[in-house]
Amino acid sequence: MTNPDEPARPTLYAVYDLGRAPVTFDVLHFYALAHVWTERSGFAGYHMVFVLGDGDGFRHLTPKDNALDREQKMWRLRHIHLQHASISRRCLGVSFFERRADLANLLRAVHPKQMFPPNYTVEKPNHAFMLHQLFGMNPTGAENHVFEPTPAALRNVDEWLANRTDGKPPVVMTLRTSKAEPKRNSQIEEWIAAARHMQDRGFAPVVMCDTDVTLAGLDTKLFEDLPVFGIGGLDVELRLAMYRRAYLNFADNGGPPLLNFFMPDSKLLLFLPVEKLPEVARQGGLPRMAQLLGVEPYGDFPMATPVCRFVWRPDNRDIIIEEFEKTVALIGEPPAAGAAQ
Repeated sequence: MTNPDEPARPTLYAVYDLGRAPVTFDVLHFYALAHVWTERSGFAGYHMVFVLGDGDGFRHLTPKDNALDREQKMWRLRHIHLQHASISRRCLGVSFFERRADLANLLRAVHPKQMFPPNYTVEKPNHAFMLHQLFGMNPTGAENHVFEPTPAALRNVDEWLANRTDGKPPVVMTLRTSKAEPKRNSQIEEWIAAARHMQDRGFAPVVMCDTDVTLAGLDTKLFEDLPVFGIGGLDVELRLAMYRRAYLNFADNGGPPLLNFFMPDSKLLLFLPVEKLPEVARQGGLPRMAQLLGVEPYGDFPMATPVCRFVWRPDNRDIIIEEFEKTVALIGEPPAAGAAQ
């Protein structure tokens, strides 16, 4: 919230150029980078600017880039990229430019020091959305507090949980079920088996599925009788609120759960695809995947804790259960879970 008695400070303009950057949840890294830059440079906040690239407006580099047509990318831009502004603590506003010339006109009135990435121009665009760029800045704990769920989203999630979990502590599982690179997808039967163990222990597993699964109407068909928070795949505010309310979050090699890394006191075990490498890392193996994550092989991100970390292990039921039990021992048994045993 703006303090009316505080002296006016300039705004940072953070440009996410869609000719160079993807239409994926990697955009959350850019919001985090803009946040850290804002904190260190003394700006009042940052204004997010999205601009289309040349040609059809979008990058064509990875399997995900090429799996979606232009209209689907525009939909994701509106429903994923722009929505992050509502959960970003230092974001003051958001703009979208279809024509690069219009952005160029705006930037003529902006001081170069107010630009992010540094030295960005429409004519010579650069980008900053990779985790290694963010982790290379060594953000402090305070700087790492990028996202926060809105009160309305928390109330909505509380009502959903009250009707779906019988008061048991929720364990939220964000599972990959994408049409792009399906070999990277979660082993659904293994996660369901692990979820049954969690239910026997008095917890309430909740599935957060991919956006395209919800859009296809499959969110209630892939996970047996487990409750599925399908709307979280479409609404970033509700997704973050569910992550906040979780006793523990699990995720399997997906981008959206990384929101937890930039929200204090989150609890997340993020399984990495050690046996199903993404295409962009396949040639270089685990070292290349680690490089893309900005860490050493089998390492972790800055500010990791024993209950918020990477898991460099396959997603099979025995390992999931083992990691679950180990983390429950660290967090402590909640009353509802203990009473059910």
